[in-house]
Amino acid sequence: MSCSLHDAGALEARGVPTVTLCTEAFMDSAAAHARAYGRPTARVVAVQHPLAALPPAAVLARAEAIIEPIISQLLAAQ
Repeated sequence: MSCSLHDAGALEARGVPTVTLCTEAFMDSAAAHARAYGRPTARVVAVQHPLAALPPAAVLARAEAIIEPIISQLLAAQ
């Protein structure tokens, strides 16, 4: 998670709006890392946990469920 938020911060510094994806189980960690990197308002969208052992169709369903929140976060960044 820390690398994802670090990379997002580097992109944001270059003017590229970002949204970091994180499973629900790690949202507290994401918030802590965002604060540590000086980005307490970093845009993070939660994905239902777990993902690792799911078949591709289930992962696709979870991805489809977060498309709108991702788009909303990116549009709010403009």
